[in-house]
Amino acid sequence: MASPDATIAPSPHLEAARPGSISACLVLRNEEAVVERCLASLDGVVDEVVLVHDGECEDRTLEIAERHRCRIYVRELVGHAEASTVFAYEQARGEWILSIDADEYLSEPLRARLRELVGDERVNGYALLWRMWDGQRYITENGPYKLALFRRCKVHLLGMIHGVERVDPPVRRIELQLEHRPRYNNLALATVLTKWRRWARINAREFLMAYADIPRFNWDGPVQWPRRRRVLNRLSPLLFLPYAPAVFVVNLARERSVYGWRENVKMSLGQAIYAAMVQFYVARYLYLGARDGERAAREPPRPAGADGAESPSREL
Repeated sequence: MASPDATIAPSPHLEAARPGSISACLVLRNEEAVVERCLASLDGVVDEVVLVHDGECEDRTLEIAERHRCRIYVRELVGHAEASTVFAYEQARGEWILSIDADEYLSEPLRARLRELVGDERVNGYALLWRMWDGQRYITENGPYKLALFRRCKVHLLGMIHGVERVDPPVRRIELQLEHRPRYNNLALATVLTKWRRWARINAREFLMAYADIPRFNWDGPVQWPRRRRVLNRLSPLLFLPYAPAVFVVNLARERSVYGWRENVKMSLGQAIYAAMVQFYVARYLYLGARDGERAAREPPRPAGADGAESPSREL
């Protein structure tokens, strides 16, 4: 068995790219209402758009993508973006990756300076201003920031739900804004109890997967679950209730400089409910098993090498 400090070799998908070239990578599902705005903001400022659709498309998303000359892939339905984000990064040809969602788009100042940013040889990544939107207006001014622009050979990603890229330093935080305007309020209680609950079930199943089966890009981290996660899994029946107030307090303190107090309370409460739901489902799946309907829930595809084959996908 590998030691906890052992690492996995970097991804083989890191062939040399033209200096300063940019691949925008976009994973989505049925986003015809917002994807035009996103893709239009990329026209003329990136070298390619790698667009991965999660499952078969049921609206005009791919038709819109074809008009913008995207490189389009349709993959088996997973239910979240991060597993297919690994696949998108593997297809990217640019020296730089711009990671963007369908409900995001480049602000005009960011569009104007994008080439300048990737021309700076002293920087490996940029955290962009990513203000919170409640469905009608921005509710923050000074953050948060999203790590969204980075050199392909310097980024590392574990393809779990809510997985965050890690970029080798130096990484610079800048005030140029990546606009983020979803059509709904992601902090509303109804959203937390529906969309976030679905995410929590997927998250819990991933925490119970073999670590080696999680998709990864250029991964140089641990090869097994950290001891903390293994303990949290085993003690999940005892922890899911006290976990919520602990996460609430920690998040409230951590984000106080980003949000006003009302928004901070809402965000912290949502994070606390989500964390408790994840622990609840971990306990349920680990000790009681999944019901038939939950067993059929979307799970991350196995990475190449896990069973000797690539996850199914087709390019359009």
